[in-house]
Amino acid sequence: MRLLLFAGFLGSGKTTLILALAGKIAARGIRSCVIVNEVGEVGIDGEVLRMGELEVKELTAGCVCCQIGTDLVLTLRELEVRFQPQIVIVEASGIAAPEGVLDVLRRYPVETVAALETVTVVDGARFAGLYEVITPLLESQIAGADRVVITKLDEAAPVELRDAEAVVRRLAPDAPLYIVDATSGESLARLLADLAPEPWGT
Repeated sequence: MRLLLFAGFLGSGKTTLILALAGKIAARGIRSCVIVNEVGEVGIDGEVLRMGELEVKELTAGCVCCQIGTDLVLTLRELEVRFQPQIVIVEASGIAAPEGVLDVLRRYPVETVAALETVTVVDGARFAGLYEVITPLLESQIAGADRVVITKLDEAAPVELRDAEAVVRRLAPDAPLYIVDATSGESLARLLADLAPEPWGT
């Protein structure tokens, strides 16, 4: 089982990217499941993802990087028994940092997880304003990423994208960076190809 963890603040575009990725891998016959972590009582993103006919498991009692980390582990084990997925996509809550989730998995390892990769999604159109208010959270999400995606290429001004890219390059200099719009474009295609490479391994 390969685990893909998507982090990023609320409204950054995680669900849109996950739907695009899930469609790509489903078309190739790859077994996949999605875990959605919403801190509130109602998992809106879970309902959106179900429109894509995905197997979705919602964790709504807290954040996977702290209060309900063990729930994530138990859910991964349950999915393995019921569906034997080749890939599990985890959409972390907007307040989760990758390092917190990784720490949970180090303390409670899931034997069938053969590989884990973190993808942090950054809102290109709102980054400057968010960065002023929640600097530590955004920095931890970016610094803990294996790949970083700046979204809303079609909405953000060039200066907004340049400012966001400068921060990402400083905090995650070795992470591949993708700047994408909502649904199409060369950078999005490259991201999806990198996340679901040929041949697909378990």
